[in-house]
Amino acid sequence: MAAKFKVGDLVWAKMKGFQAWPGKIIEPKPEVKKPSNKKTHHFVFFFGSENYAWIPEDSVYPYLQFRDKYTEATRIPRGFKEALEAIEDAWQALPASVRTADLPSIDEEIAQIFPNRPSSPQKDYSREPLFGSKKERKSLEPKRKPKLQGTLSGSAKTSRSKSEGAVSNHKDIDDIYRLPDDSELAEEPFESVQKKQREIMKKNKLTPSSRKSLPVKRAAPLASSSDHTSPGAAHKKFFVSKVPSAAPTTSPDGEDSSASAPFMDTSAPLYKDEASEARLSPDDSRIQAEEEDDPYLMHEDKEESMMNKLTNKAVIPTPLRIGFLGLGIMGQGMVMNLLRSGHEVTIWNRTAAKTREFSKAGAFRGNSPADVVQSCDITFTCVSDSVAVRDVVFGNQGVLQGITKGKCYVEMSTVDEETVQDVADAVMARGGTFLEAPVCGSRVPALEGQLIILTSGDRKLYDDCYSCFEAMGRKSFYLGNEVGTATRMKLIHNMLLGTMMASLAEGMALAEKVGLDQEDFAEVLSLGSLSCPTINHKAQAILNQRHDPHFPLQHQQKDLRLVLSMGDSVEQPLFLAAAANELYKKARRLGYGEGDISAVYRAACS
Repeated sequence: MAAKFKVGDLVWAKMKGFQAWPGKIIEPKPEVKKPSNKKTHHFVFFFGSENYAWIPEDSVYPYLQFRDKYTEATRIPRGFKEALEAIEDAWQALPASVRTADLPSIDEEIAQIFPNRPSSPQKDYSREPLFGSKKERKSLEPKRKPKLQGTLSGSAKTSRSKSEGAVSNHKDIDDIYRLPDDSELAEEPFESVQKKQREIMKKNKLTPSSRKSLPVKRAAPLASSSDHTSPGAAHKKFFVSKVPSAAPTTSPDGEDSSASAPFMDTSAPLYKDEASEARLSPDDSRIQAEEEDDPYLMHEDKEESMMNKLTNKAVIPTPLRIGFLGLGIMGQGMVMNLLRSGHEVTIWNRTAAKTREFSKAGAFRGNSPADVVQSCDITFTCVSDSVAVRDVVFGNQGVLQGITKGKCYVEMSTVDEETVQDVADAVMARGGTFLEAPVCGSRVPALEGQLIILTSGDRKLYDDCYSCFEAMGRKSFYLGNEVGTATRMKLIHNMLLGTMMASLAEGMALAEKVGLDQEDFAEVLSLGSLSCPTINHKAQAILNQRHDPHFPLQHQQKDLRLVLSMGDSVEQPLFLAAAANELYKKARRLGYGEGDISAVYRAACS
């Protein structure tokens, strides 16, 4: 079967679960393995991100023909604007003859706008409204109650005929709440129109309060049901739209509330007012699922969604001064959430350059860990491993040199029990107060303030840290006053994560070896009882061959090593964890230690 595209074609390429992205068909890179299934694939270069991947032909679309459809995205991820500018530059650089040849015909444009419309080349489109034939329009019109139809006469019927062909459940309400236009005022007094509106409201049991949730506008022909943008959007550039499309919501009993809402039709045009924007905001979990493993971008701009989550938390910041040591993958998100929630934060990082952006956001900078501890009431630390913890605490100008009576120290790093106990003993020996608080979660939950925080140690310090934990996490647990309890809980949690990820990697590798389509296998997992965010996201990362570090593989292998040591101390055999640890060690030897844990797949298939 002949391919639809050739090298050099400008296209839109779409991966499962993600929006279409501007790209170009290029010669395949030898280091990127072509999928083994029988589907025709094209090697696509993605503008803006400078990445490339094999994409099935049925997910690749001609750039020019689908430009209007895909540029009007409701969610504009970071880099999308730059990608559009890059592909436009590439388009303008093409010879004029090529650009003209790629222009779609009138029939193609109409077929794209109305995919279900039967082809009729002899049709005179200049004499027919662009909303289908009269018969089609009649079948699409919502059925009205007879008594409602009987009350609308004269000018109301005239007004309805102007917008005939528009399919919207808002239509009856628009007839009730709209202001009359000039032609109606000439035919009928305004008081008469108001009287009819009151009669209709009374018969349909509408109250004045129900009017507040609907936009009030002057009578005008409604947009078509295929138009999902707010009025005036056509006058703006596509990459500045802020109004998202409506997402169906589910009621507590499992029913789709969009089906039972009599006056809310998500196919109707959106009117930009405060009530409608609040009503049509997309589901946060869906956005998180789409953004966490975006195949096109190394980093995502989640400012708006994170601010929404923090606003919903209504965190009341403590008046105590907060210090934070470590601005790694986890620390960056945690500090930003502390700042956004109104806490006073002083920061320090071994690489001083990382502190600049946080200083612009309102953080103070300390010259050393000791300096931060001395200037703050409570100091948090989140670094990579036991060696880094000991260096920060016991090193030159370290935490211990700043600890005095009344100072509080919270260790959030995932390390071994021995290190945690040594740090706790040293802090308390100098009159300080200690709490351990390792976290469950990776880069995205840290950015969104959705971590699970496990704590043990001083109870009063836990209470004093409550507002900080509220800003950084979804939920915090106090597991007792014995130091080491939280560390044991965290290591067992990460043992399950590591073995599950290793099993997924082996399953994906085996599926490919026996001739199965890995995309089909991933979809089966996402729809069955094994479906969960980790399985779904990491399966997509394996498919896209993208292993940007949400949770670095070397840290997972470190945690498996620590949990095996903990098992030895109580003579508990851990057969699966030991086997998984060997697979992660192999991945580190292959050079994937700094990549995401999904890179363990490379060890499983080699």
